[in-house]
Amino acid sequence: MNALRIPGWPIALTTLFCTLLGACSSTGPHTSGIDCTAPLASCHEGRFGLIWKTTQDDGQVQADSISGSYEWRSAQINTPNRGPMEVASLEVNSKLGPSLGQAKRSGDFYEVRAADGRVYLAQDWQTLFDLMFPIKLPANALVDWMKNPNPDTLPPLPANWTWQNLDGRYRVLFVQSNTSGRIDLIPKGKLLR
Repeated sequence: MNALRIPGWPIALTTLFCTLLGACSSTGPHTSGIDCTAPLASCHEGRFGLIWKTTQDDGQVQADSISGSYEWRSAQINTPNRGPMEVASLEVNSKLGPSLGQAKRSGDFYEVRAADGRVYLAQDWQTLFDLMFPIKLPANALVDWMKNPNPDTLPPLPANWTWQNLDGRYRVLFVQSNTSGRIDLIPKGKLLR
């Protein structure tokens, strides 16, 4: 499957963060009916924030931020033809409530649908994140956190990235060449719907 890249990184960044907090999602008909009470299911909601600053080669500084709420659902389902398959869904909304987008995963199919109708497809989380963000985010670590937001087992991050746990509020600090910033993740509770 080839990845589809849509120009316009500010919109893409918003969409990716939706993916980031939902990039851990799955597509297909199975994601809407994820059973949050299943043994291997992970369902929770919370708030997020992303702040970053980039210094360009000419010295100009570009900065931006995104914040809102998320709802994460994932599980492993058994399909008649394919056997066990991981499915996930992440919905991300702005502070005022409107949807920023939805990320989904169904087996080996990854998709993000932005609120403006743009669609991003990829073969894995990292490729999907790379298509949407102007900086390289640790997609696998962020997805692993979404699956298991446990303060005792935070997923490993690459060099120059650091987890902080501030009483159940998680912060990821990063410095990457000419870009620095932070991601805030504040889970509110488990979903049992």
